Amino acid sequence: MTTGVNVKRRDAIATLEISGRTHLNLLGPDVFRELRDRVDECGQDESLRAIILRGEGDRAFSAGVDLHEMKDLEPLSAEKFIRSLHGAARGVLNAPLPVVAAIHGPCLGGAFELALACDMRVAAEDAVFGLPEVLVGLPSVIEASLLPPTVGLGRARRMLLTGETVDASEALNMGLVDKVVPKAQLETAAHETAETFLGMGRYILATQKQIVSAWLEMGQEAAAEYSIKAFSLCFNTPYPNEAMTAFLEKRQPRF
Repeated sequence: MTTGVNVKRRDAIATLEISGRTHLNLLGPDVFRELRDRVDECGQDESLRAIILRGEGDRAFSAGVDLHEMKDLEPLSAEKFIRSLHGAARGVLNAPLPVVAAIHGPCLGGAFELALACDMRVAAEDAVFGLPEVLVGLPSVIEASLLPPTVGLGRARRMLLTGETVDASEALNMGLVDKVVPKAQLETAAHETAETFLGMGRYILATQKQIVSAWLEMGQEAAAEYSIKAFSLCFNTPYPNEAMTAFLEKRQPRF
């Protein structure tokens, strides 16, 4: 299996398939860097409205970082390694398009952090989630910080400190995923979720994502001020008028 990121397109939706080493899609810096590049390319394509992120093959989204690449690292190379994962996850988090994770099989460690950076997560019934870094002598870092605001501090602490995994059903109950479907229906369900965004203004979607990021990263008052400015600037575009007119006229907006 060739490692990298495969790009497929249907209508205004791009699907990025991460392909790592072995059938478990074990990931390393080369895949992380390519993922960042592919996400950036999608973000610059004005004809796209959404991205789907999934693992190649039928065995796993990804069982995480390849320990064969990590076990002999030293502090400087370890920092470079983890920064490559951070770059990919931040690219997903800050993409101007909504990103839907389609998750089957294991979704662990660094791959789980990529999924946390996505805006929505659709899981197959066989999906398993976890941050097992403590079990291999490491803390969970960077985008693992998205876990507490997603599932609550108590549940996040339990997963981070024990390295335990949760199945798709528990992940749904925790609010970790938005939907669970039979594995055979995962691709269809992910596309249906992504199609939600096809009739929306691209600028408005990007602005909403930026506002959510501000809520995560700024203090409450600073985030509110950022939101007010972003809201006001939307009226420099035709989107609010057309969307509200279409709503009042009971028709689809024409963007």
